Amino acid sequence: MTKEYQPKYKWRPTWPGETNCEGKPLQDFTGFDGEQSFGRIQVDEVTTSKLGMWKWNATHVPWVRKRIIPHGGWEATSREACRKVEEQYEKLMELHGRPVNPR
Repeated sequence: MTKEYQPKYKWRPTWPGETNCEGKPLQDFTGFDGEQSFGRIQVDEVTTSKLGMWKWNATHVPWVRKRIIPHGGWEATSREACRKVEEQYEKLMELHGRPVNPR
């Protein structure tokens, strides 16, 4: 049995208290390294071929001058989407000579 990925960084609701059109809490989270946000994951409720999958995106980080692609995609679970964003963020830190030091 494969162990579920354990996020290295803090993840918080992107829109605390907001609900979708069915009145359910949004499944939408932003990753933080201290106060710096670096990525977002959310359940796709729009893309017909991806409904229910977790969309992940690396978001704007002020010190990033070079991007790595892909910087977004879909995963089956929230934990795997977290993994993709966190791996992308750490690759960007390495590329820009910043120490990788998850909180």
